[in-house]
Amino acid sequence: MGYGLSVNVAYNELRMVLATETGEQELFSFEDVMEVTGESREELTDRIEQCREELVAAGENPDDYFIPVESAKKSTFFFPHGIPLQ
Repeated sequence: MGYGLSVNVAYNELRMVLATETGEQELFSFEDVMEVTGESREELTDRIEQCREELVAAGENPDDYFIPVESAKKSTFFFPHGIPLQ
């Protein structure tokens, strides 16, 4: 029985569930989240910025949820609390 999930999507969803169940922190890259949610780079960037603004308005530090990592080639975000679903 096929569910139409790629191996990477299944792996990342398993990582998210295990982190939630064990209380451990798991980091997800921008590309991981794009693949799981099906969002484009632009859509995910917009959603991250919206979430960051909401966290600031709520008095929280958005860098606790979205960790920007700069490299010579690109920016990568990690999601220490899992993938923010709508």
